Amino acid sequence: MNFTIYYYSATGNSLHTAKSLGGQLENCRLSSMISLRGADEVVIDTDGVGFVFPTHYFGLPPLVIKFIKKLNLEKIKYSFAAATCGSRYINSALHQLDALLRQKNKSLDAGFHVEMISSYIPLSAIPPAEKVTKRLEKADLKIQRIAEVIKKQQIGRDSEYLWLPSRAINKYWREKRLSQAPENFSVSDSCISCGCCEKICPVDNIQLEHKKPQWRSHCLECLACLHFCPTQSIEFGRRTAGRKRYHHPRVVSSEIIQSKTR
Repeated sequence: MNFTIYYYSATGNSLHTAKSLGGQLENCRLSSMISLRGADEVVIDTDGVGFVFPTHYFGLPPLVIKFIKKLNLEKIKYSFAAATCGSRYINSALHQLDALLRQKNKSLDAGFHVEMISSYIPLSAIPPAEKVTKRLEKADLKIQRIAEVIKKQQIGRDSEYLWLPSRAINKYWREKRLSQAPENFSVSDSCISCGCCEKICPVDNIQLEHKKPQWRSHCLECLACLHFCPTQSIEFGRRTAGRKRYHHPRVVSSEIIQSKTR
Protein backbone atom coordinates (compact mmCIF):
# COMPACT_ATOMS: atom_id res chain seq x y z
CA MET A 1 0.00 0.00 0.00
CA ASN A 2 1.24 3.48 -0.81
CA PHE A 3 0.61 6.45 1.49
CA THR A 4 0.47 10.21 1.56
CA ILE A 5 1.03 11.84 4.95
CA TYR A 6 -0.36 15.34 5.22
CA TYR A 7 1.13 17.28 8.10
CA TYR A 8 0.88 20.63 9.81
CA SER A 9 3.63 21.72 12.19
CA ALA A 10 4.51 24.99 13.89
CA THR A 11 7.29 24.16 16.35
CA GLY A 12 8.46 20.87 14.90
CA ASN A 13 6.81 18.10 16.93
CA SER A 14 4.44 17.11 14.14
CA LEU A 15 7.04 17.56 11.40
CA HIS A 16 9.41 15.23 13.24
CA THR A 17 6.59 12.71 13.69
CA ALA A 18 5.60 12.87 10.02
CA LYS A 19 9.20 12.48 8.86
CA SER A 20 9.76 9.55 11.23
CA LEU A 21 6.62 7.75 10.09
CA GLY A 22 7.36 8.46 6.45
CA GLY A 23 10.82 6.99 6.84
CA GLN A 24 9.43 3.76 8.28
CA LEU A 25 6.71 3.23 5.68
CA GLU A 26 7.40 2.07 2.14
CA ASN A 27 6.03 4.12 -0.74
CA CYS A 28 5.18 7.08 1.44
CA ARG A 29 5.36 10.77 0.57
CA LEU A 30 4.91 13.80 2.78
CA SER A 31 2.86 16.85 1.92
CA SER A 32 2.34 20.00 3.97
CA MET A 33 -1.23 21.09 4.68
CA ILE A 34 -0.04 24.69 4.72
CA SER A 35 1.28 24.48 1.16
CA LEU A 36 -2.22 23.46 0.00
CA ARG A 37 -4.09 26.25 1.76
CA GLY A 38 -5.03 27.88 -1.52
CA ALA A 39 -6.46 24.74 -3.12
CA ASP A 40 -10.21 24.41 -3.55
CA GLU A 41 -10.00 20.61 -3.50
CA VAL A 42 -7.26 18.12 -2.64
CA VAL A 43 -7.59 14.79 -4.44
CA ILE A 44 -5.69 11.95 -2.77
CA ASP A 45 -4.33 9.47 -5.30
CA THR A 46 -2.75 6.96 -2.89
CA ASP A 47 -4.36 3.92 -1.25
CA GLY A 48 -3.69 5.17 2.26
CA VAL A 49 -3.62 8.58 3.88
CA GLY A 50 -2.23 9.86 7.16
CA PHE A 51 -2.73 13.11 9.04
CA VAL A 52 -0.15 14.44 11.49
CA PHE A 53 -0.82 17.64 13.41
CA PRO A 54 -0.52 19.28 16.83
CA THR A 55 -3.35 19.51 19.33
CA HIS A 56 -4.51 23.10 19.85
CA TYR A 57 -6.77 23.83 22.81
CA PHE A 58 -7.52 20.14 23.33
CA GLY A 59 -8.65 19.54 19.75
CA LEU A 60 -8.05 20.20 16.07
CA PRO A 61 -6.33 23.37 14.86
CA PRO A 62 -8.61 25.39 12.57
CA LEU A 63 -6.16 25.00 9.68
CA VAL A 64 -6.53 21.20 9.92
CA ILE A 65 -10.33 21.40 9.97
CA LYS A 66 -10.34 23.53 6.82
CA PHE A 67 -7.90 21.17 5.13
CA ILE A 68 -9.92 18.03 5.87
CA LYS A 69 -13.03 19.64 4.41
CA LYS A 70 -11.20 20.08 1.07
CA LEU A 71 -10.28 16.42 0.67
CA ASN A 72 -11.50 14.06 -2.02
CA LEU A 73 -11.22 10.65 -0.35
CA GLU A 74 -12.90 8.44 -2.96
CA LYS A 75 -9.83 6.25 -3.56
CA ILE A 76 -8.79 5.87 0.08
CA LYS A 77 -8.73 2.35 1.56
CA TYR A 78 -7.04 3.11 4.91
CA SER A 79 -6.57 6.24 7.02
CA PHE A 80 -4.67 7.10 10.17
CA ALA A 81 -3.81 10.12 12.27
CA ALA A 82 -1.15 11.05 14.80
CA ALA A 83 -1.91 14.04 17.02
CA THR A 84 1.10 15.42 18.86
CA CYS A 85 0.24 16.85 22.26
CA GLY A 86 1.46 17.75 25.72
CA SER A 87 -1.03 15.39 27.34
CA ARG A 88 -3.31 12.77 25.82
CA TYR A 89 -5.79 12.78 28.68
CA ILE A 90 -7.61 15.98 27.73
CA ASN A 91 -8.10 15.66 24.00
CA SER A 92 -10.78 15.47 21.33
CA ALA A 93 -8.68 15.63 18.15
CA LEU A 94 -9.29 12.05 17.02
CA HIS A 95 -13.03 12.25 17.65
CA GLN A 96 -13.21 15.51 15.74
CA LEU A 97 -11.22 14.16 12.81
CA ASP A 98 -13.33 11.00 12.61
CA ALA A 99 -16.51 13.12 12.56
CA LEU A 100 -15.15 15.20 9.66
CA LEU A 101 -14.22 12.07 7.70
CA ARG A 102 -17.67 10.56 8.30
CA GLN A 103 -19.16 13.59 6.59
CA LYS A 104 -17.33 12.26 3.53
CA ASN A 105 -18.58 8.68 4.08
CA LYS A 106 -15.21 7.60 5.44
CA SER A 107 -13.90 7.00 8.96
CA LEU A 108 -10.62 7.18 10.81
CA ASP A 109 -9.24 3.65 10.81
CA ALA A 110 -6.39 4.25 13.27
CA GLY A 111 -5.64 7.20 15.52
CA PHE A 112 -2.89 7.96 17.99
CA HIS A 113 -1.72 10.57 20.47
CA VAL A 114 2.02 11.21 20.59
CA GLU A 115 2.89 12.92 23.86
CA MET A 116 5.75 15.32 23.37
CA ILE A 117 6.43 18.82 24.72
CA SER A 118 3.63 21.36 24.78
CA SER A 119 4.81 24.62 23.22
CA TYR A 120 1.90 26.58 24.69
CA ILE A 121 3.95 28.35 27.33
CA PRO A 122 1.23 30.86 28.28
CA LEU A 123 -0.27 27.87 30.11
CA SER A 124 2.77 25.93 31.35
CA ALA A 125 6.54 26.27 31.27
CA ILE A 126 8.84 23.99 29.28
CA PRO A 127 10.10 21.12 31.50
CA PRO A 128 13.78 20.74 32.46
CA ALA A 129 16.10 19.49 29.72
CA GLU A 130 16.37 15.98 31.18
CA LYS A 131 12.59 15.56 31.20
CA VAL A 132 12.35 16.90 27.65
CA THR A 133 14.89 14.34 26.45
CA LYS A 134 13.13 11.44 28.16
CA ARG A 135 9.71 12.42 26.87
CA LEU A 136 10.94 12.79 23.30
CA GLU A 137 12.70 9.42 23.49
CA LYS A 138 9.44 7.86 24.67
CA ALA A 139 7.62 9.61 21.82
CA ASP A 140 10.02 8.11 19.28
CA LEU A 141 9.22 4.63 20.63
CA LYS A 142 5.51 5.37 20.25
CA ILE A 143 6.08 6.49 16.66
CA GLN A 144 7.81 3.18 15.93
CA ARG A 145 4.80 1.29 17.31
CA ILE A 146 2.45 3.44 15.24
CA ALA A 147 4.42 2.59 12.10
CA GLU A 148 4.00 -1.14 12.80
CA VAL A 149 0.25 -0.73 13.22
CA ILE A 150 0.02 1.16 9.93
CA LYS A 151 2.08 -1.42 8.06
CA LYS A 152 -0.43 -4.10 9.15
CA GLN A 153 -3.38 -1.78 8.42
CA GLN A 154 -4.79 -2.44 11.86
CA ILE A 155 -7.91 -0.72 13.14
CA GLY A 156 -8.27 1.15 16.45
CA ARG A 157 -7.79 4.49 18.16
CA ASP A 158 -6.22 5.75 21.37
CA SER A 159 -8.83 6.59 24.00
CA GLU A 160 -10.04 10.14 24.58
CA TYR A 161 -11.80 9.93 27.92
CA LEU A 162 -12.74 13.60 28.17
CA TRP A 163 -13.43 14.24 24.51
CA LEU A 164 -16.81 15.89 24.96
CA PRO A 165 -15.65 18.75 27.24
CA SER A 166 -12.39 18.95 25.29
CA ARG A 167 -14.31 19.40 22.05
CA ALA A 168 -16.42 22.12 23.65
CA ILE A 169 -13.32 24.00 24.83
CA ASN A 170 -11.75 23.73 21.39
CA LYS A 171 -14.92 25.00 19.71
CA TYR A 172 -15.20 27.94 22.11
CA TRP A 173 -11.55 28.88 21.49
CA ARG A 174 -11.92 28.73 17.71
CA GLU A 175 -15.19 30.65 17.57
CA LYS A 176 -14.85 33.13 20.44
CA ARG A 177 -11.23 33.57 21.50
CA LEU A 178 -8.92 32.98 18.55
CA SER A 179 -9.81 36.26 16.85
CA GLN A 180 -8.41 38.10 19.89
CA ALA A 181 -5.01 36.38 19.71
CA PRO A 182 -3.18 39.20 17.83
CA GLU A 183 -3.92 41.58 20.70
CA ASN A 184 -1.87 39.41 23.08
CA PHE A 185 1.42 39.62 21.18
CA SER A 186 4.09 42.15 22.04
CA VAL A 187 7.70 42.67 21.03
CA SER A 188 10.55 44.04 23.14
CA ASP A 189 13.39 46.38 22.26
CA SER A 190 15.70 43.37 21.86
CA CYS A 191 14.08 42.72 18.46
CA ILE A 192 16.74 42.87 15.71
CA SER A 193 14.26 43.06 12.81
CA CYS A 194 15.56 39.81 11.34
CA GLY A 195 12.16 38.89 9.88
CA CYS A 196 12.20 35.30 11.16
CA CYS A 197 8.71 35.70 12.64
CA GLU A 198 7.35 37.02 9.36
CA LYS A 199 8.86 34.14 7.38
CA ILE A 200 7.86 31.34 9.72
CA CYS A 201 4.22 32.27 10.30
CA PRO A 202 2.24 29.49 8.59
CA VAL A 203 -0.52 31.81 7.39
CA ASP A 204 1.56 34.94 6.65
CA ASN A 205 -0.14 36.82 9.46
CA ILE A 206 2.95 38.82 10.49
CA GLN A 207 4.32 41.82 8.68
CA LEU A 208 7.30 43.98 9.62
CA GLU A 209 6.32 47.62 9.94
CA HIS A 210 8.96 50.16 10.92
CA LYS A 211 11.23 47.12 11.47
CA LYS A 212 8.92 45.59 14.11
CA PRO A 213 6.47 42.70 13.68
CA GLN A 214 2.77 43.45 13.52
CA TRP A 215 0.17 40.72 13.89
CA ARG A 216 -2.86 40.85 11.62
CA SER A 217 -6.29 39.29 11.98
CA HIS A 218 -5.91 35.63 10.94
CA CYS A 219 -3.55 34.29 13.64
CA LEU A 220 -3.61 30.56 14.44
CA GLU A 221 -2.07 31.06 17.90
CA CYS A 222 0.52 28.41 17.01
CA LEU A 223 3.30 30.50 18.64
CA ALA A 224 5.90 29.55 16.03
CA CYS A 225 6.95 33.21 15.90
CA LEU A 226 7.52 33.28 19.65
CA HIS A 227 9.52 30.06 19.86
CA PHE A 228 11.77 30.59 16.83
CA CYS A 229 12.58 34.26 17.52
CA PRO A 230 16.40 34.23 17.88
CA THR A 231 16.42 36.98 20.52
CA GLN A 232 13.29 35.85 22.41
CA SER A 233 11.81 39.28 21.80
CA ILE A 234 8.21 38.13 21.32
CA GLU A 235 5.81 37.62 24.21
CA PHE A 236 2.23 36.38 24.32
CA GLY A 237 0.23 37.70 27.23
CA ARG A 238 1.76 38.15 30.65
CA ARG A 239 3.10 34.68 31.46
CA THR A 240 5.67 33.98 28.74
CA ALA A 241 8.30 36.48 29.91
CA GLY A 242 11.36 34.62 31.17
CA ARG A 243 10.03 31.25 30.14
CA LYS A 244 12.18 28.93 28.06
CA ARG A 245 11.33 28.61 24.38
CA TYR A 246 10.97 25.29 22.59
CA HIS A 247 11.06 23.65 19.21
CA HIS A 248 11.74 20.00 18.47
CA PRO A 249 15.53 19.59 18.67
CA ARG A 250 15.67 17.78 15.31
CA VAL A 251 13.75 20.46 13.43
CA VAL A 252 15.15 23.83 12.37
CA SER A 253 13.30 26.97 11.38
CA SER A 254 14.14 26.61 7.68
CA GLU A 255 12.18 23.33 7.55
CA ILE A 256 9.08 24.99 8.96
CA ILE A 257 9.46 27.86 6.50
CA GLN A 258 9.91 25.45 3.57
CA SER A 259 6.75 23.56 4.56
CA LYS A 260 4.74 26.62 3.53
CA THR A 261 5.47 25.91 -0.11
CA ARG A 262 5.91 22.13 -0.37
